[in-house]
Amino acid sequence: MKIATFNIQNLFHRHIDMIELEYEIKSEIWKEEFESLFSKTQKNSLDYNRMRELANLLGFHQATHTSYLSMRNIEGNLHVKSDMQVMETQASYLTNWNGWTRLKSAPINKKSIINKAKVILEIDPDIVLLQQVENRESLIQFHELFFEKNSESAYSEIMHLQGNDGLGLGMGILLKKGYHIKSVKSFSNEKDAKGRLLFNTDFQKYKIKTPQNKTLHLLCCQLAGENEPDSLRRQQANKIAEIYNDLQSKGAENIIIAGTLNAPSYAASISTILDTGVMDIVKHDSFHTVLDSGNDSRYFRMGAYRMGVNIKQKDYLLVSPSLFHKVEDSGLNRKAMWPLKKPEWETYDTVENEKDAASDHPLLWAEFKLEDSIRFYKKCA
Repeated sequence: MKIATFNIQNLFHRHIDMIELEYEIKSEIWKEEFESLFSKTQKNSLDYNRMRELANLLGFHQATHTSYLSMRNIEGNLHVKSDMQVMETQASYLTNWNGWTRLKSAPINKKSIINKAKVILEIDPDIVLLQQVENRESLIQFHELFFEKNSESAYSEIMHLQGNDGLGLGMGILLKKGYHIKSVKSFSNEKDAKGRLLFNTDFQKYKIKTPQNKTLHLLCCQLAGENEPDSLRRQQANKIAEIYNDLQSKGAENIIIAGTLNAPSYAASISTILDTGVMDIVKHDSFHTVLDSGNDSRYFRMGAYRMGVNIKQKDYLLVSPSLFHKVEDSGLNRKAMWPLKKPEWETYDTVENEKDAASDHPLLWAEFKLEDSIRFYKKCA
């Protein structure tokens, strides 16, 4: 059984507010690197090339989307054209309308969409948990485009639940034949001590039946972002820890907490989750990935996944101790991520620049050996 978690950052469309927030975060990194290169007394050709690249990146997002689009009724059909070059008349009679409307989301680059699927197809998990999926219709269409044609890669059950954000950051789950969702619970209505919604996105609990007739509990979550207070993330983490502990107290053995916690493992805001005794898949002996390249490839940064994988850890695949001992293989796929700054790593040939990246997050996966209950019974007899 192979399970993966991936913050896919939407499939076909992304809310403009999210695009602008990401640009603000990335631009600070790019500016810092540009200033560092600019201040060097002696610059080589690689430095100049990187400065040109950074200058392009700092200006790129200013034109990633247009704020308005025009809609015209031509021979009874409604046509859409973005980035109006001339002023059209305002919206008027319903059946003869030349008008404009403000966009709330922008289409994702086609190469980026292809690379999102490429990451999943390479790992080929039996169960994949996805964070930041805009809606069920998009998830079904994504599956039809990239997975359904091949019976081996196709998924038989698809579920999507929208959260509280209003920005298209719902969560989805896909299961291959033989795996079945027995129950699902959303904690989107959970309140804090002041009566406010606790999860600004969502926290979901799935009960899965495996082909080996085993029960699997999946806790899928996305916590408050880096621009939000640690206190909120801490309250959210407390609730997740509470649910995990409750499952264990009732005898559940196969439990997984997966998703974007938006904090490194040493952060106090998520400590209650890690204090439950749950184990991080990146610490398993089998864990592997394509390592960094360059002079500082062996450098270990605080909050990185591990030595040679120096990107700040935000995403987690945490498993109960009994399940951790059943891990046969595990890893991280970041071949469709674009390195924002040094060090760099190997990427797909289809990722030629930042806008081609599938996501700013890697895909985490683990493969488990679950004993067939019937065979196990016969061995014991």
